[in-house]
Amino acid sequence: MRKKHINEISFLRSIACLSIVLLHSIAWGMEYVGFLLNLPEYSEVILDSINVFLYYGTPTFIFITAFILGYSYKEKTSIPNGFLTKRLKFILIPYVFMAFLYASPYALVSLEQYTMKVLLNIFIGDFHAYFVLIIFQFYLLFVLCKKWLDRAHPSKVIIYSLFINVAYLCIFNFTNPINFIFSDYVWERFYWIPFPGWIFYFSIAYYVGQNYEAFIRYIQKYKAIVIAAPFVTGIVLLYFYHSGLLTIHSSKRIDILFHTLSVIAFIIYFAMKMKAIPSFFMMVNKYSYGIYLLHTSYISIFIVFFTILSVNFGIFTILILFVASTTFSILTIYYLNRFAIGKYIVGKVDLPKRVKKVGSEAVFASNNHHTNS
Repeated sequence: MRKKHINEISFLRSIACLSIVLLHSIAWGMEYVGFLLNLPEYSEVILDSINVFLYYGTPTFIFITAFILGYSYKEKTSIPNGFLTKRLKFILIPYVFMAFLYASPYALVSLEQYTMKVLLNIFIGDFHAYFVLIIFQFYLLFVLCKKWLDRAHPSKVIIYSLFINVAYLCIFNFTNPINFIFSDYVWERFYWIPFPGWIFYFSIAYYVGQNYEAFIRYIQKYKAIVIAAPFVTGIVLLYFYHSGLLTIHSSKRIDILFHTLSVIAFIIYFAMKMKAIPSFFMMVNKYSYGIYLLHTSYISIFIVFFTILSVNFGIFTILILFVASTTFSILTIYYLNRFAIGKYIVGKVDLPKRVKKVGSEAVFASNNHHTNS
């Protein structure tokens, strides 16, 4: 009988979540600090390099999604009823709510602009939560293709998906927009959404999930390679970026494919060596979906607040944005989940039920559901 929850994946999810928050804190903080202080060039290069290195965050969430599907449904011949319904309720509905929330600044311009931005957010992922549209494509792919995936030869599926993924990214990494309506937008952003740009993560994670015990033995056997890999791929990634060979500033780079997998293996190996995952990371894991949805709103709020007050924390602005946006996101998720409607706004987390006294005894209960699973 397989374990219901894997601590290594919980730790991996928390690291991926914090990496995304830090990435956005650096990107937005650099713009804010740079405007006030004119950061030295070497500081900007270092921060920019850290940002590029952290782009493994979003692909890691794709990996985790597919891993859980492979791990949880390996011994099941059919997909249970309610598979998509549960995810629609607690993942897609909060996404739609956030699409309205993040479009709200456009309401200051006109109702037409606001409506257009809402529609763009919802249907083509025109804001940072675009990741949700990607994972739902893979949920549908899983529902349609599970039997085929289980019968197919894993190495063939992985190789074919790698070829498709690389070919797809090559088009948008190395060619200019062709002449058709909205082509500039497609080349700049929309190509992020279709699943071929992420299918390698899905296929390899699905089979790693199905064969997790063998995967663990593999990374233990080749631990020297696992430990060194993220440093090697990081150096290659930054060389391509700073040399001008591949200047795309996003996670949709070809070299990120291999960098992400090396980081994932390293984090899982590191988590295996822990006697227990620190409670902070387990908490971030639990709140990760809501943090992902909310953190940029708090980053923007704090930047506006600092600007209005003309306060200057220098380079520490980035740390403040990172800590504050994470903390306030967690608090918001916690308190909203105290209300029945909260889980439809920021995702569902299981909170301990209030203590009820029965005679002289106290009853304490909680559930074990994890939204991101």
